[in-house]
Amino acid sequence: MLKRYNYKINIEYDGENYKGWQKQKNTKETIQEYIENAISILLKDNIKLIGAGRTDAEVNAYNQCANFFSDKLIDTKKFLHSINGILPHDITVKKIQKVNSEFHARYSAKKREYIYKITLFKKSIENKYFFHLKYKLNFKLVDEFIEFLKHNEYFKSLCKNKTDKYNFRCKIYKLAYKLRKDEIIITIIADRFLHSMVRGIVGCMIDIGREKTKLETIKQKIKKGERLKTFFVPGKALFLKQIYY
Repeated sequence: MLKRYNYKINIEYDGENYKGWQKQKNTKETIQEYIENAISILLKDNIKLIGAGRTDAEVNAYNQCANFFSDKLIDTKKFLHSINGILPHDITVKKIQKVNSEFHARYSAKKREYIYKITLFKKSIENKYFFHLKYKLNFKLVDEFIEFLKHNEYFKSLCKNKTDKYNFRCKIYKLAYKLRKDEIIITIIADRFLHSMVRGIVGCMIDIGREKTKLETIKQKIKKGERLKTFFVPGKALFLKQIYY
């Protein structure tokens, strides 16, 4: 019986030219598709990747994680050099390591961390990695909304999922922002995220901060799981920063 090895990889990518992480039937322009093909070429085998999470179209990652099984014992240094020679310039495998057979990139993960980048003024350099906010915000209202979300575990109102086997429940460990010069950097850490949930939270935060919608109304709708008339901020300024195991 052949021995099966389990490998974990860390991946960095610029999501601008892709339709998201997950493989899709109607396009080959996904991160997973490119990496699976590259590994399959190197190992001369049909490799299937298990990703830690599904980032949306245009969303970036500093440290996406995935794992795959192979009956080959891999020279990790040689592997990194070879696979990054095959992959497009905007996808990089940063690390590969052999892990125990029980490791699962998605189900073994304890927490996931995202950051969202906002600029208050027009940028020419790095413009594509920021969302340009043209409104002044009432940060007192933003802070109240953040405190509410920290104690909330029901996120049906702030995602694009139609169904969810965990009943739209997520636990937020951290939700905060930093003001630095003319930028707002938002950090959110949770045990799991629903489809477009971070983008929905940031969009709702902006609507509340610019006083387009009333905070108490939003709170009540979120508690009931009602759909909100808010917008989902663009994916280009969203980064998967870290997966915690």
